[in-house]
Amino acid sequence: MDLFTKIVLKFLSIMSLIAQVLSAFAGFMLLFASGALLLVPNGVKKQLLQYADLNSNTNLSVWFLALSCLVALAIIASLFIIMYALHKIIGNIYEQHFFVLQNLTYLKLILISITSFIILDFISQLFFAQAHLYNVSDVFTDSWPSLIGNILLLAIVYTLYVVFKYGISLQDDSNSVI
Repeated sequence: MDLFTKIVLKFLSIMSLIAQVLSAFAGFMLLFASGALLLVPNGVKKQLLQYADLNSNTNLSVWFLALSCLVALAIIASLFIIMYALHKIIGNIYEQHFFVLQNLTYLKLILISITSFIILDFISQLFFAQAHLYNVSDVFTDSWPSLIGNILLLAIVYTLYVVFKYGISLQDDSNSVI
């Protein structure tokens, strides 16, 4: 493995680790915020909704907001799992363990997490539509190109999964002949 590839892999490993830490922090903050929504009095809740520019929809119940926070927490958890598995795969490739069963397991975990992310993002968009809130987030847009991009990403990861699965079977076949 050449020096450039090692540097890129180390950089990607560090970035995935940073993304794990940030998603864990975001998850804890979201848990805190959803807990606060359940515990604060109605007057304070109304002020919080006004601060968040959600005052036009004062008919939103606390349970609706808490449920949408739980969906957001599940989205963050799926992103954390993706970054964790990616970090492990990058570590295996850095150590030149390409076609091993661990990488296939991590790719399957990524595949399941991306599928969960797409479904949860759709559910989140339904919550926003129910509350008549549109374009709430710049990170997760509710547009067709975003959905098509997510499905394309899912197709790419599935293709990688199939390639790694075939590579592992070839590796096992090669090892049994020698």
